[in-house]
Amino acid sequence: DCSAVDEQQRSMTTSSTCTLIKNVYSTILLIFSIVIITGLIFTEQTKLSKDVHPALAFFVLWGLVLWLGMVEGGQASLVGLAPIDFELYKE
Repeated sequence: DCSAVDEQQRSMTTSSTCTLIKNVYSTILLIFSIVIITGLIFTEQTKLSKDVHPALAFFVLWGLVLWLGMVEGGQASLVGLAPIDFELYKE
């Protein structure tokens, strides 16, 4: 019985370690991408920043990123709610 508990704890530790590594790696890539794209916008090396003021292009970029985050968050909520029995919450 102890060996099963030890194995489960080891599995959880490995899983959380992998999750931590993936989260850190994703965050580093996100920061890198933001720095590169922001640099390109303010040096006017993108089509939008050539056509309009770079500050406007910057705010358009962030507006679209926030909108995409909300859309993706909503989609994740819908997927996460699928296994729930809605009959429990009907009145």
